[in-house]
Amino acid sequence: MGILFVVFASAMAIATFVENDFGSSASYGLIYNTRWFELILVLLAANLIGQLIIFKMFRKSKLPVALFHLSFVLMIVGAGITRYSGWEGTMHIREGTAENRCFSNEKNMSLSIKNESGEIIAEDSRSFNIASYSSRKYKRTINDGIRDYKLVLKQIIPNAIETVTDIPGGEPVVSLLVSKEMFRGIPLILKRGESQNLYGISIGFESLEVTDVRIRIDSGNFLITSRYESILMSMMDRESAVSGPGEETVLKQMQIFTVQDVRIVPSALSFEGEVKPVPADPEQDNTGQNAFVFNLSDGIEEKTICLLDRQAEYTSSVECIMGGREFKIIYGSEITMLPFKLRLNDFILEHYPGSSSPSGYKSDVTLIDDEQNTKKPFVIFMNNVLKYRGFRFYQSSYDEDEKGTILSVNNDMAGMMVTYTGYALLFLFIILSLLVKTSSFRTIKAVSWNSSIRRGAATVFFFLIVSGMTPSIGQRFIPDKKCSEEFGKVLVQDQKGRTKPLFALSNDILRKVTRENKFEGNTSMQVFLGIFYDFESWKDVPLIRVSNKDLQKNLGIKDKIAAFSDLVDMTGRGVYKLSEEVDAAYQKSPGERNKKDKEIMKVDERVNIVYMIYLGDFLKIFPLKDGSQNWSSPEEAVKTAVSREDSVYLNSVLPLLAEAMRINDYAKVIQLSESIRGYQDRFAGYPIPSDFKIKAELFYYRMGIFERLFPFYATTGLIMLIVLIMTVIRGREAISLLIKILIWLLFTGFLLHTIGLGLRWYISGHSPMSNGYESMIFISWVTLLAGFIFSRRSSFTLPATAVLAGLTLMVAHLSFMDPEITSLVPVLQSYWLTLHVSVITGSYGFLGLGAILGMINLVLISLSGKRNRDRISNTVDELTVINYKTLTLGLYFLTIGTFLGAIWANESWGRYWGWDPKETWSLITIIVYAFVIHSRLIPGLKDIFTFNLLSLFAFASVLMTYFGVNYYLSGLHSYAGGDQVPVPGFVYITVLILIAISVTSYYKYKYSGKR
Repeated sequence: MGILFVVFASAMAIATFVENDFGSSASYGLIYNTRWFELILVLLAANLIGQLIIFKMFRKSKLPVALFHLSFVLMIVGAGITRYSGWEGTMHIREGTAENRCFSNEKNMSLSIKNESGEIIAEDSRSFNIASYSSRKYKRTINDGIRDYKLVLKQIIPNAIETVTDIPGGEPVVSLLVSKEMFRGIPLILKRGESQNLYGISIGFESLEVTDVRIRIDSGNFLITSRYESILMSMMDRESAVSGPGEETVLKQMQIFTVQDVRIVPSALSFEGEVKPVPADPEQDNTGQNAFVFNLSDGIEEKTICLLDRQAEYTSSVECIMGGREFKIIYGSEITMLPFKLRLNDFILEHYPGSSSPSGYKSDVTLIDDEQNTKKPFVIFMNNVLKYRGFRFYQSSYDEDEKGTILSVNNDMAGMMVTYTGYALLFLFIILSLLVKTSSFRTIKAVSWNSSIRRGAATVFFFLIVSGMTPSIGQRFIPDKKCSEEFGKVLVQDQKGRTKPLFALSNDILRKVTRENKFEGNTSMQVFLGIFYDFESWKDVPLIRVSNKDLQKNLGIKDKIAAFSDLVDMTGRGVYKLSEEVDAAYQKSPGERNKKDKEIMKVDERVNIVYMIYLGDFLKIFPLKDGSQNWSSPEEAVKTAVSREDSVYLNSVLPLLAEAMRINDYAKVIQLSESIRGYQDRFAGYPIPSDFKIKAELFYYRMGIFERLFPFYATTGLIMLIVLIMTVIRGREAISLLIKILIWLLFTGFLLHTIGLGLRWYISGHSPMSNGYESMIFISWVTLLAGFIFSRRSSFTLPATAVLAGLTLMVAHLSFMDPEITSLVPVLQSYWLTLHVSVITGSYGFLGLGAILGMINLVLISLSGKRNRDRISNTVDELTVINYKTLTLGLYFLTIGTFLGAIWANESWGRYWGWDPKETWSLITIIVYAFVIHSRLIPGLKDIFTFNLLSLFAFASVLMTYFGVNYYLSGLHSYAGGDQVPVPGFVYITVLILIAISVTSYYKYKYSGKR
C-alpha cells in the first residue's frame, strides 16, 4: 500500500509539471488518461477492499475505519463511472436562437468514404488525444467493399501556420494578410473558387459567388477589383493610385490594397502552388492551431493530406479524392443532439460600478421540450445550475460581443451520486473517529513508536529587516495630517470599480510606489495630496522604489529610490528615460524576461502611478450623471452636470479644499469633505458604504494590525521557546509568571488578529480567503488557534505556533503579496468557497504545527546526553503524541476541504475533479500525510525519529500546494499573473539548516540505540 501511495503521488506530481510546460492535453495524454494510471487506482481500491476483509473491519469497534476505506473505494468507483459512462461538453447559443447541439470536450479523429452519389459507404471514428503516445502512432485501415485504404499519421506540427510554396503542377493560390485599423493582421489563403469574409468585407478568388473584393487571373497577371472605391499603394516608393468601383488593377507583392478601411497585403501569389503547414516561431506568433500530416494509400496511389486544427473551432476537416472515392478526415468534438432545446433570450453581463470588470454574468434561457410538451424559463448563472433529464447546464463563458453564451454541459448522474456517497462516508468517518473512544486518534500512545529518546524543544531563527527612512528634500507642500485625514474619509471609486475611502486608495498607491505604508513620517494621504497639489516640488523627491542594482546604475541613482525627475526629463520635452527599455521588456515573452526586465516593468508602473496622481486620474470622487454608475474627476463630472449650480460646485470644490489645507483651516476642510460625501450619497446611483463601514475601513488601514503582529508573534514565541528549552535541558522549572505573561500577550495578539480578519470580511463583503495575502493571514490565525487548542497538553505547542504564525504573516507582507482589498470575481461568489477555502487553509495551520513539533523533537534528540536523556525522552514522547493528533486533525481538515472544493467545482462549472494542479497537489498532500500517519504501522519506519522526520519534511508538500501551484505553476488557482516569483534566498538557507538538524539528530538517535 505504501509503495502504491508513493507511485501514485509521484505520477500526479510529474503530471502537474508536464501540464505547466506542455499544456493540459499533454498531462492527460501521458498520465491521467493512461491505462497504467487507471491500474494504480484499481490496485488502490483492491488494497482497501482487501484490508476491509483481512482485518475484519465491519465489526462495530472498527466501523469508523471501515467507513474510511469504503469511502475511498466508492470515490474510485465513482471516478470510473464518470470516466467511462459520463459525458461532458459545451453548448454555444447566440441571443434569439435555440440550440440542441452539444460539442464534446473529448476530441475524435474520424475518417469517412463517400461513393459517386455522395453516400457514406465506410467510416471510422476513434478518440484522439494529441499528446498521447498512442494517438501519435495513429493508423487506420478502412475498406470500401473493393479495396483497403490505409491512413497513417506521419507528423503533428504544433503552433502551425499555412504557407504557399510553388511546385510544378500545383494549383493557383493566393496568400493575403488582411487587417483593419489597429487590429492585428489575419492571414488568409484562398484557392481558386474559394471566398471568405473578414472585417465585414468578403474576399473571393475566382469564386462563383459575388464578393466585395474579387481576385482573378488573366494573361499571366493577378487582377483585383472591388465593389467600392479602393486605393493601391506600393510599399517601395509609397506611390498610390485610386480606383473606382469595378475598376481592375494588377495585384503584385509589396503592395497594399485598401478598401473600406480594410487593408489587403499579398504575401504570396502563385500560379502553381501548394499550401503546406509549417511551425511558427512561438515567440513571434501563437497561432493556436496544430497541423496533422497524413499519408493515404490504396496500394496503387499515395497522397499526402494536411489537416489544420483550428483550436478556436469545434471541428476541422479536409477532403481529397482517391480512386474515384471522396475521403473526409474530421478532427474535433463529437456532436451530441439533445432531445430538447435551449433558447437564449438574453445574455446579461453585470459590471462592478465604474469598472469593466464583470461582477457576474447570466443567461436568460427558455427550455423547449416538444417530446415532454415542456416550455419553461430559467436563468443560468454561476452556482445556479439548470438540471433537466439527466443533463446539467452551467454558466461557463460568453462571446466577446456579449451577444452569446457558452454553457458547460454534463450527463453523469450515476458517477456523481456514487462519488458524493463516498464524500459523505468520509465526512462521517472523520466525525466518528473524533468521537469514538476506541479510535486511534483517542487512544494513541508513545509506545506506538520505537524510541529511546524522550523529551525536548527547539530553537527557531527569525530575522527582522527594518528599512530606514529617506531624509527630507527641499521645501514642498505637505498638508496637515489632521486635514488630510479628514479628506481621506471621502469615498472614491478605484480602477477596479470598488467604492472605498480615499485614505484606503492612497495607502494602496503609496505601498505600490514606495513599498512602505508611510513616507518620511508622513501618511499616505499627505503624500498623495502633496503630489496632487504641488507636483512641481514633489517631482524631485525620491520616492519611487527601484530595487535592481543595474537599473539603479543606469539611472544614476545611489539608493533604492528615485525621483520622478530622475526617470522623466522635465527640463526638455518630457523624455521618458526608460521608454526603450520598457518597450523591449514588454516585447519579450514572460519566460525570456530577466530580473532587470521585470523590475523595469514594475518601475514603469510606479512612474505611471505618480503621474496619474498628478493628473488627478485617481480622484474619481464625483458620480457621473449619465446613468453609468461611473465616478470621475471634477473635470469629467462637469460634462454630465445637469445644473449651473452643480457645474460651479464641481469646478470650485477642490481649489477651495487646497486653500483650506494650505492655511490649515480644519473646520473648512470638514465642511467641504462633508459636502462631497453628500454629493456622492445623492448621485451615486447604487448603495455606497455606510459611515460605520467607512470608519471600519479607516481603522483597519490605520492600525496595520497584521504588519504589527508578525514581529510580535515571532518575538514573543521565540522568547517563550528559549525559556522552555532551557528548563528542559538544565532540568529547572520554568518561570511560571513569565510564561503566563507571554501566554496572555499571545492571546491578546490572537484577539487583535481575529478582529482584523473580521474587519476585512466586513469591509470587503466576502470571506478573507480570496487571494494569496488573505489566505496567508487566515492560515496564520488558524495556526495560532491550533497552538491554543493543544497548549494544555504541552507548553511547547503555543510558542511553536506563534513563531510559525509570525513567519506566515511575514511571508504575507513580502513584495509579491498584495494586501489591497478587492472585489470577488464571479466564480468566487459562492458559499461553497467559504467552506472549501476556510477548511483547507485551516488544515495548513495544523500541518504547519506538526512540522514545527517534528523539528523540535529532532533538535531535542540532537541535544540529548547522559544527564538529560530521561527528561528529553519524556518530552519527545509527549510531543510526538501531540504531533500525531495535530497531523491527524490537519489531514482531516485537508481532506474535507479538498472534497468540499470538488463539490464547489461541480456546482460552479460541472466538474468535481479536473486534475487542475491545485486540486492535484491537494490530493498529493493528502496521500503524503496519510503515509506519514500510517508509517507507525510499517515495520521499517516504526520509530519516533522517522515519524518526526517525515512530519517535518512532509510540510514541503503543503508549501508546494500553496506557493508552488499558486506562484510557479499554471492553473485555475494561480495568483502569479504570468511571471514566476523568484525563490527567496532564505528558503535555501532554511532547507540546509533543516538537513543539518536532521543529520545531527539521526546520528545522535542511532548512537543512543533503539529499543
